[in-house]
Amino acid sequence: MDKPRSLRETRPLVLPDNNLDVIGSVVLFKTDPQEIQRAIEQFLAVPLRVHLCVIDNSPTAAPDGTYEGDRVSYHFVGKNIGYGRAHNIAMRAAAGRSRYSLVMNTDIRYAPDAVSTLVRILDERPSAGMAAPKILYPDGSLQYVCRLLPSPANLFLRRFFPRAPWTRRADERYELRRWSHNQIANIPYFQGSFMLLRTALCQQLGGFDERFFLYGEDIDLTRRIHEIAESLYVPQARITHDYRRYSSRSLLGTWYGIQNNCRYFNKWGWFFDARRRSINRRVISRLSGLP
Repeated sequence: MDKPRSLRETRPLVLPDNNLDVIGSVVLFKTDPQEIQRAIEQFLAVPLRVHLCVIDNSPTAAPDGTYEGDRVSYHFVGKNIGYGRAHNIAMRAAAGRSRYSLVMNTDIRYAPDAVSTLVRILDERPSAGMAAPKILYPDGSLQYVCRLLPSPANLFLRRFFPRAPWTRRADERYELRRWSHNQIANIPYFQGSFMLLRTALCQQLGGFDERFFLYGEDIDLTRRIHEIAESLYVPQARITHDYRRYSSRSLLGTWYGIQNNCRYFNKWGWFFDARRRSINRRVISRLSGLP
């Protein structure tokens, strides 16, 4: 496995605050201003010492002062540099300033205690490198974001045959659908819409691998964390995610998905990935209610 080209400098983001609990980051690309404002307000309501980094990949910058304040920093990149690379700007700024980094989307809703619950669990579990919540659709149904490490077949079937019976059978295992999702568990892959990361560990690992422009970067990062620390699913923390999956709505999104899934398997192994098989077997053996 090669080392990621990660945490590369674009233009540094300098934060005014020190000694924080959580530095959060959201990445914008032509995002609805009301959605952005809601994301800011939700995060600033968290009862901890927090600061939010708004990283803007849009073609044009927001008007001066739109997304700035005592606890909010706005950073206009000037071009679309990708999801992981944009979040890395905030992770670099968090080094030495906060215990935790929160990577999140703007299309989510949560109560203030969702973040503080994840922080408490990581404080209690120094062996853990990250924590992710239970994620629900707007109708209250469960999103299956706790997953095994994918094989090429998993991602190929989901991309091109999402409604086929063989895809449903593969997803039942891959997405751990027979598991209750009601207990804290050490899971190797979380869908990356809301992840609380231990900042020092992210610096050690190099943050997101910036070769992944969009999609695949969350599989890669959670796997790297899981290799050396616990990556915890915490159902006591809950969020709602609208889940507007770009890859299923456009040809360009589909191309990004194919391209970056190939990058993932080129990095970790396609059909001969002994570590993937070992990790997945261990996860299944530890979760109650699975065959």
